[in-house]
Amino acid sequence: MIKLTKQQVAAIDHPGNLIITACPGSGKTTVISEKIRNELVDLKRHQGVIAITFTRKASKELARRCTRGGKETKSSFFGTIDAFCLSEIIFPFSKFIFGPGPDNLEPKFTDELSEAENTIITEAVNFLGALSVENTYDYMPVLKVLYDLGCIYFPSIPFLANHIVKQSKACRNYLKARYTTAYIDEYQDSSSAQHNLFLSLLGIGIRGVCVGDIQQSIYGWRESSPEFLKQLINMPTFNHLTVSVNHRCHPSISNYANRLFDEACEIEQGDEIRVYYCEVEGTELDAAVKLNNIIPSIIKKFPVKNLSDVAVLVRYNKGLERLREKLIIPCKIYTEDNLSRIESKTSQLWVALLEFRFDKSILVDDLVNTYSPVSDIRRDRLKALRDAIKNVRTVALEDLADTLLAASQSLLDVPVTAFEVNALIQIINDPELLNQYLPATEDQVQCMTLHKSKGLEFDIVIHLDLVEWVFPKRVPGANYNERVYPELEQDLNLHYVGITRAKNACVLIHTTQRINAQNAVKRADPSTFLSLPELDKLYKIVNKKW
Repeated sequence: MIKLTKQQVAAIDHPGNLIITACPGSGKTTVISEKIRNELVDLKRHQGVIAITFTRKASKELARRCTRGGKETKSSFFGTIDAFCLSEIIFPFSKFIFGPGPDNLEPKFTDELSEAENTIITEAVNFLGALSVENTYDYMPVLKVLYDLGCIYFPSIPFLANHIVKQSKACRNYLKARYTTAYIDEYQDSSSAQHNLFLSLLGIGIRGVCVGDIQQSIYGWRESSPEFLKQLINMPTFNHLTVSVNHRCHPSISNYANRLFDEACEIEQGDEIRVYYCEVEGTELDAAVKLNNIIPSIIKKFPVKNLSDVAVLVRYNKGLERLREKLIIPCKIYTEDNLSRIESKTSQLWVALLEFRFDKSILVDDLVNTYSPVSDIRRDRLKALRDAIKNVRTVALEDLADTLLAASQSLLDVPVTAFEVNALIQIINDPELLNQYLPATEDQVQCMTLHKSKGLEFDIVIHLDLVEWVFPKRVPGANYNERVYPELEQDLNLHYVGITRAKNACVLIHTTQRINAQNAVKRADPSTFLSLPELDKLYKIVNKKW
């Protein structure tokens, strides 16, 4: 039985439009899942909720919690905003705006555009400016031309989806009949287009429940902004509740993290400090070597059940390459591939099937129930679906692509595109990319970027790259002594996210040298983050010890 705080209970029981601001480790996923579970009880079989999360992994975890104890999610949607726009709005209803589309309609990123498609986009940007909420209507003829070529330009997805909702009565009727509430997680990372789409859903009578934390806004480069969360907080049609108790981090870690934003904030008293500063002589490569000593030392002080409970976080992907080169301790290094970037039904299914192939804890029925509910199919078809999925786990590698194609044809009602097939084949033919789908073993330290760590938690976090010019990002000023940080607020939020992934201990590492973009070695000063006011008594220096 889950023991809930008063703040959590108040948020779960609130019946109307709601904004929940939740700090790290406050149990926000528990709050959302319990709200959804309570709501599903009274819904008809054809009804469900929209549950939007920032990543597919978060969607999978939320869906798992909602189905705990055999609870049915009925006709609910769990996924990312782009996946929702494509599967529930654009693919079924774009024909009402643009007319019948070609059979090969597919979403494309900028680097996947054909020469003709790229020319269309470039000319439109030169004439209309970048696509925005203000000029969406003017862009429709351009998107129509791309549509007739079989292309849904990926950056246009939320703009196009919102336009369809506004213009298509059939779309509005469908969404209103099927969905009762839109649950949006990580609202501080919404863009203007996503925010306007959410307002459109509210406008057709769908209730809204949003969860966010302004201090965890880390995707400004994607044109997201915490201002939209602030707007909802100030709307009279929304109630605002706070869930502010960090149940994850040791008090000394919470104290340090909170002082990043407020030098006068009240701190929780305790006898032990578990935030450590460590200076490493040399460059980032030397820091990677040093980790082979630091990790055994820290887990000796704070024993972990498995090495996978330890995370090494870096600012950029280049840092992961250095870890791969120098880290001797067994580790899993997380990167992103082209297939996981696509938000189509087919790509999501193939990602799930690749995970199924390598992760024995995933059950066949987990996939059947997600992609083709048992209640909607005959017994003979159910057997065929199960067999198609089982084949993914046992087939030889050279036949894996064909098996995945066959599984998608059995489970889905959408045509496969050449773009999706090419991304799949690229992964299957590259052992390093394919290894990304292997579950992290218990004896592997987990290495990833700070951005990728969002939403995760570990017993011990080791935070690298805390040097000037690297983190926070610094650019040249009028003279060498002028410090210009163009993304300071976002970088501080990202630093906060990294620290608050740690439950028991956090090690902050800076080096005396850094490798610049031209691969030249430069002297490096500690990051300005390490000298923020009132942090001096909230950490321990461990340079010589490790």
